[in-house]
Amino acid sequence: MISKKINAKSSFTAYLSVKDNEGVNEGLIIPLVSEFFNKRGIINFSSLSEGVDISDEDFKSKNFEDFFKYFYDYIVIDINKVNNKIEIPVKYCITLDKENCLEKCEKTGVRYDEIILYNQPVFYFIYINIEDVFSFLRK
Repeated sequence: MISKKINAKSSFTAYLSVKDNEGVNEGLIIPLVSEFFNKRGIINFSSLSEGVDISDEDFKSKNFEDFFKYFYDYIVIDINKVNNKIEIPVKYCITLDKENCLEKCEKTGVRYDEIILYNQPVFYFIYINIEDVFSFLRK
C-alpha cells in the first residue's frame, strides 16, 4: 500500500532488486523463513505477492476503508473452513527496516513482528539485514 503513496510520510519507497533474485530467495530468504516458521510450529505460510507491500505507515492510514480492503485482499483472504476447522494460512513479507521488527525469536535470532487476529498470527514482518544479503551475493 505504501507504494501507492497513500498517507506516506515520504514519496520514497526503497526496493531491493538483484540480478539473481531466485538465488537470493532460494539460498537466503526461504531457508531463513522456513526455519523461523518451523520453530514456531507454523506449516502453512507464504509471502505476500510480488509487488505487494505493506509498512507500519499503512497502519496509520486515515482512510480505514482502503486499508481494510487492502488488508483483506492480501492478508486474510485465504482464511477458510476445511472439514469444520478454520484454516488460517500465515502471510509474511521481508523488510529491510528494523523498525518494523521489534521482536526477536529466541530460537532462531530472527527479528520479526506479527499481526494477530483472534489469538492467531496472520501476518509477519521478517527482518533481513542488508549486509547479510550483500554477504550472500558475494559468495
